[in-house]
Amino acid sequence: MTEVTGTALPCNDRLFLHLVRSAGALSKAELTRASGLSAQSATVIVNRLVGQGLLQPGKTVRGRVGQPSTPYRLNPDSATALGVKVGRRSLEVVGMGFDYRILERVTHRYAFPKLTEVRGMIDDANTTVMNRLGAAQRAHLTGIGLALPDQLADWEDASDAPTGAMADWHGADLRAEIAERFALPVTSLNDVAAACLAELETGNPGGYDSFVYIYVGTFIGGGIAMGGRLFTGGGRAGAIGSMLGGGAQQLIGTASLHQLEARLTAAGVAREMLYGADPLGTAAQAIFASWAEQAAQTIAVACVNAQALLHPQAIVIDSSLPSHLRDQLVTAVKAATSRLDTRGLAQMTIAPGTAGITARVTGSGIAPFMARFAVDPLTSGR
Repeated sequence: MTEVTGTALPCNDRLFLHLVRSAGALSKAELTRASGLSAQSATVIVNRLVGQGLLQPGKTVRGRVGQPSTPYRLNPDSATALGVKVGRRSLEVVGMGFDYRILERVTHRYAFPKLTEVRGMIDDANTTVMNRLGAAQRAHLTGIGLALPDQLADWEDASDAPTGAMADWHGADLRAEIAERFALPVTSLNDVAAACLAELETGNPGGYDSFVYIYVGTFIGGGIAMGGRLFTGGGRAGAIGSMLGGGAQQLIGTASLHQLEARLTAAGVAREMLYGADPLGTAAQAIFASWAEQAAQTIAVACVNAQALLHPQAIVIDSSLPSHLRDQLVTAVKAATSRLDTRGLAQMTIAPGTAGITARVTGSGIAPFMARFAVDPLTSGR
């Protein structure tokens, strides 16, 4: 469900920014070789990007064979963006620099996302973050990213909301409202697609160009990276939560954290224990292990189906759980997958994600940069 307004840079300018971002720093000669353009064209593009403040020269390297070489890096202060993540339990807004570093953050929590309250929280948080940014950072705001679950109104029961309390999400256009309120282009993504984007751009230690991404949050969801970019298809590609987990029930009803939280609450254990850095107590660990075993069985079916359909380099599993619990879940998924019939499939790589609970808001902050500066701008509409 991606929707973008705003103007992207020329194609070769975006290519040079991508090459520099990927490498960390490149000279004009290195950019010439990497891009396949002439030395003259590369010089013109680099000079233009320096003039715009997007690239900055480093210290010239002398004493090597050939001419002195000047490396060029991204200027982290040349562009900023706001990222807005609307979750089922919390709202987060970040201010992000061009180097994808989070500069400021504001968080609001709620029992469930009531539209009128969320609107007010977004206004408050966006304004607060903008006021905390420096004057130059505010002047270089390139846009706002919005990470939002699909069809929020359809999930009242799982969100513990009173009947009808979320009905006003039907037909709501939060993207357009934010764009009008702040007079900035807004890039809208499904929240877990945004998390997939964050993994692709800031995590991904395996260097995978193509992977299926599964995020186990309050509701389980997913995303797809293909050819080094986020793939949204018609807008809802990677809807892992809606896949059937080997039966008639969707994964969202069998492998989401709200089911685990409900078990803990029923046993008199505070669900907040799940999200701390300390190991779980004996009772909580037993409940978690039981849930993880059952959830892993249905996630494993999704993994095998994704492998059969897409043959990705890896299936990456991340979660809002702390890393030690996420790793236990990943181990359980690997074990469950090994028990399934995988004849005819290539060997499957299942790897843990890296961003964790910050993945969705990080992706929302990256999205405006991808809309304006990426080689393939994020432009597919929902």
